[in-house]
Amino acid sequence: MRNLRPMVRWMGAVLMVLLAGVAVDAVRATPSRTLARELAAYASGDHPDAPGSSAIRAAVLVQPVDCTGNLRMLHLLHRPAVRGGIRLSVIWFIGAPGDSAVIRPLLPRWTATVPLQPAPAASLRELARLGHTSTPTLVVLDQGGRVRFASQSPRSSREYAGLRRIIEGLTWIEEL
Repeated sequence: MRNLRPMVRWMGAVLMVLLAGVAVDAVRATPSRTLARELAAYASGDHPDAPGSSAIRAAVLVQPVDCTGNLRMLHLLHRPAVRGGIRLSVIWFIGAPGDSAVIRPLLPRWTATVPLQPAPAASLRELARLGHTSTPTLVVLDQGGRVRFASQSPRSSREYAGLRRIIEGLTWIEEL
């Protein structure tokens, strides 16, 4: 029996080391905050406009150099045909924290209640990976929390009309 005690202690120590390794692997395997997770986490109840509605969530990425002409795509989210189906959850900006004071007056009046927050670094990396390297950028999630659509600001009236059709089409949700 005495000869078994050192062996049991040794096996206990080995087991603890193995469990510590599993814990470290689990932390490393935890996915980083993706664009969809950032937006979904923000829209999950962190601000007053976030009741658990069936509206599709959207975010817009801007920076101080964006002019009001580039920001006109925001008006597409406020049209009566779209307003109830897509909810702008957050406006992210690139720049210094004080830039929010420059950006807020450029935004349409109806966005006054939409939070204006610094853009999460992980979201910027993911947008860049998707090819969106300029602003403004619109990101729309589906009801499952997946990125359904991302687009830069339209450059022409024809692109603007096309974006309007796409956004209106996103509000048609098929129930399974």
